[in-house]
Amino acid sequence: MKSELKSLRKTAALGLILGAAGLWTACGETPQGDTAITETSSSEAVPTGEEKERAERVKHIFHAVPSPMEMASMLKRTGAQYDANLLNDVKNVNSYNTARSKALNLGIYGAGLSYASVFNQNQESIIFLSCTKKLADKLGVSKAFDEETIERMEANVDNRDSLLNIVSETYYLLDAYLKENGREHISAMVIAAGWIEGLHISTSVARGSEAPSEELMTRIADQKISLGNLIDLVEAYNTDNKLEEIHSDLLALREVFNSTVQTEKGETALQTAEDGTAVIGAKTKTQFTAEGLESIYTAVNEIRTRYIS
Repeated sequence: MKSELKSLRKTAALGLILGAAGLWTACGETPQGDTAITETSSSEAVPTGEEKERAERVKHIFHAVPSPMEMASMLKRTGAQYDANLLNDVKNVNSYNTARSKALNLGIYGAGLSYASVFNQNQESIIFLSCTKKLADKLGVSKAFDEETIERMEANVDNRDSLLNIVSETYYLLDAYLKENGREHISAMVIAAGWIEGLHISTSVARGSEAPSEELMTRIADQKISLGNLIDLVEAYNTDNKLEEIHSDLLALREVFNSTVQTEKGETALQTAEDGTAVIGAKTKTQFTAEGLESIYTAVNEIRTRYIS
């Protein structure tokens, strides 16, 4: 019983915290299924220069790409109503049998968990949490997160910056685990699919509204910038072309954004970076052309349909 409670606590913490940070994964006690991660103590997993650089890139993506939870919070703030029909059917979870389908739908169900949680759909949140746990267990990623990491996450649940730092540090170990099995690309799959699902939900809500809020439309248009960061991440992980299909999907989606979303840079001015240093830069403004929303919705829905099929 204690073991089950411990597993549930760890699963819930990772589901909510990593969802807030932009990376969706979860943890169970015993990895199952195809190619469970080899156990390695944290003292043995010394991050290489490449892994550190990759972790910094991921941290940058976490800051630049809005997480599914942030998108859901924005939707709720603008007065949108919860719509369970927008989410992947939980009955599909047992049909995902390949590493690719498990990773993609871990991200997609994770986004669904964020959406349900933000809208206080407690029963559905539990169901989506179960789906993320099942897929994460099958992927065998649980050993990348030790008890100390979970406790640090729980203690900083309301501090986004601290969570981003913890997740970035955890990526050193996670990358080492996945690299041992030639599976480091799995992380990028989860992140990309979670972002796709968040965009699917937000464009669906906007498209179904007679007068979508300006904040919602602006946030969707801003995904043109986030998409560029996401493409950079996928390219960094695309060893042996294992992410080629996802990479192609994102490039195609970028073409749609480029043709339907206008980007304008404001006047150059002195700004303060996140680390407190002064930098010279210009704020970027994005806005749709007349057919922008429908075109983006159609493109992202086609990609998402393939991922959940």
